[in-house]
Amino acid sequence: MIKIFLLLLGSSFLLSCNNSSLSNKLKGSDSLVISFNYPNTDSVVQTVNTTERKAIRRLLQFVDSKETEQYKCGYDGTMTFFIQGKLVLPVVFKYSEEGCRHFLLDDDNKLRSTKMSNEAADFLKSLAEGRNWY
Repeated sequence: MIKIFLLLLGSSFLLSCNNSSLSNKLKGSDSLVISFNYPNTDSVVQTVNTTERKAIRRLLQFVDSKETEQYKCGYDGTMTFFIQGKLVLPVVFKYSEEGCRHFLLDDDNKLRSTKMSNEAADFLKSLAEGRNWY
């Protein structure tokens, strides 16, 4: 019996270690606002809001990826995650330029840039074009 308890305790510890600080910070997000900018400006041309958990989880998976360099090529928009109406984390992104695709965020007072996959870029592009698919 004690062996089973220790095995379960060890397994739960290992599983909890797999969650990144970003995942832990955003796991309770219940709404998300995505603002798309007019090219090469900070002027917002379109905003997408969602409370659909599937979409929020999907975008979180995209953002919580491998770190990459902090590119200096501007941004296409901002994703803002909320929990119960309170801002949790804004994330700026660049998806329109293939060699410059990334997310930029403040993760525990450390500026962090993460790699954007082609799937994430396609997803954001479809949202910017007014299509909603998750």
